[in-house]
Amino acid sequence: MMAFTDYQFKPFINQTLKDIGFSEETKVQKAVLERALKGENLVVESATGSGKTHAFLLPIMQRIDVAKPLVQALILSPTRELAMQLYEVAGKFQKNKPELDIRLAIGGTNRDQEIKRFETVQPHIVIGTVGRIRDLAIATNVLKIYTSQIVVIDEADMVLDGKDLEEVDQVLAAIPKPQFMLFSATIPKPMRHFMNRYLEGVKEIVIGEPQLTKGTIEHLFIPTKAKSKEEVLLSLLKIINPFLALIFVNKVEDVDPLAKYIASHGYEVGVIHGDLDDRTRRQTLRRIKDLHYQYVVASDIASRGIDIEGVSHVINFDLPQDIEFYVHRTGRTARFEMRGQAISLYDYDDEKYVNELKKKGLNPVFVKITDQGLEPTVLKERKPLGKIKQIETMIHAKTPMPKKVKPGYKKKRKEKIEKEIRTLKREYVSSIYRKKKKYE
Repeated sequence: MMAFTDYQFKPFINQTLKDIGFSEETKVQKAVLERALKGENLVVESATGSGKTHAFLLPIMQRIDVAKPLVQALILSPTRELAMQLYEVAGKFQKNKPELDIRLAIGGTNRDQEIKRFETVQPHIVIGTVGRIRDLAIATNVLKIYTSQIVVIDEADMVLDGKDLEEVDQVLAAIPKPQFMLFSATIPKPMRHFMNRYLEGVKEIVIGEPQLTKGTIEHLFIPTKAKSKEEVLLSLLKIINPFLALIFVNKVEDVDPLAKYIASHGYEVGVIHGDLDDRTRRQTLRRIKDLHYQYVVASDIASRGIDIEGVSHVINFDLPQDIEFYVHRTGRTARFEMRGQAISLYDYDDEKYVNELKKKGLNPVFVKITDQGLEPTVLKERKPLGKIKQIETMIHAKTPMPKKVKPGYKKKRKEKIEKEIRTLKREYVSSIYRKKKKYE
C-alpha cells in the first residue's frame, strides 16, 4: 500500500489526513485514487466500511480551485442522513482550507435561506439528495451545477433504484460531460441501465470479497421452532454481549413495539426508522455514537441510509424479503477489517430463502440456543405437506385476494374458503374409510 504522502496532495489535504490519523490507503483507495485523479469515469463495487468516502473526496479536494466561485463537484446521496454524514467528513478538510465552500442541500432545512445563499455565491462542492438538488438547480435555477467537473453518486444502487431516475436524469442533463464516479455495494439491473446510458466503456472496479462470502462475517441462523420470535430473541440477548447490535424488522410499525418489549426486560434500546422526524433521528444517532444504546431496533433505512459505526452484531428478527437487503443489512457489521456476526431468526417457511442465500455463496451456520451459548445444530429437511395441509394450501392459492375489495368481501371470501376446505376434507376422509372397508 502507498502512503498518502506519495500522491503529492495539496498541503491542506495532507494536514487533514494527519489530523484524522490516516497514513496509508485502503484497498478501495489504492484501486481508485490514481484513476480518479486522472479524471477517469469509474464504477466501484465495494462493501460499506471500506474507505470509499475518501476514495472520492481526496480527488475532489485535489482538483478544486478555490479561486473560482463555481460549483466544481456534485455529490449525490440517497438519504438526508448519508448526505449529512458526507458533509461532516468533507467539513474536516474545510478546517484546513477555510475558503473552501462546501454546501449541504437536503430536505428538512430552511429552503428560503438556502436559495438566498446560492443567489449570493456559488459553492465549490455541493452534497445533497436528488430531490433537493433538482429543486435548487432545475426548478428554481439558483444552484448552477452546469459548471461541475465531477459527479459522484454514493450508494448508487439506492439513488438509481428506479423511483428517482427521472429526477436524476434532469439533474445530470444539466451537466455537460463531467467525470462520473459511482460507488455501490452491489450493481443491480437499474444501475446497469444507467451505466449503459451515461458511461459506455466505463472502468468497473470490484474490491474485496462479495459481501455474502466475506470471511469476517459469521452468518448464524437460529430456528424458532414452536417458540415466538420474541422469546427466542430474549434468550439470544442473554448470551451475547455486543458492542452494538442492530436488530432489523421488515415493517416500520413493528420497530417501536419490539424496542419497548426489549426495553421492558432491562436493556438499553434505541430505534431508527423512516418515520422519525429529523430532530429525533439526529438525537438518536448522537446517542448511538455516544454508546448510550447497546441495541438499536431498525427498519431497512439503517441498512443503507445511515452510516452507524461500531456495529458488532446484526440480528434479523425478520428476514428481509429481498436477498439484496440481507446483503445490505449484514454489511453494517465487520467494517474496516473488523469481525462481526449476522444472526437470523428463521422457521421452516424460510427454508427456500436460506437455500437462495446458499446459491449466492453464503455459508450459513445453523445454531441453537443452550445454557452454554450458541451450539451448532443440523437443519432438518422439511417434510412434505400432509394431504390436509395440501388441500388448505390449494384452496387459498385458488382464491387470491384482489387489490381492491368491497366491504364485507374478506369475510365472504374466508367463509367460502372454509366451506370448500371442509367439503374436500370430508371427501378425503370418506375415501380413506371406503378403502378400509374394501380390504376388511
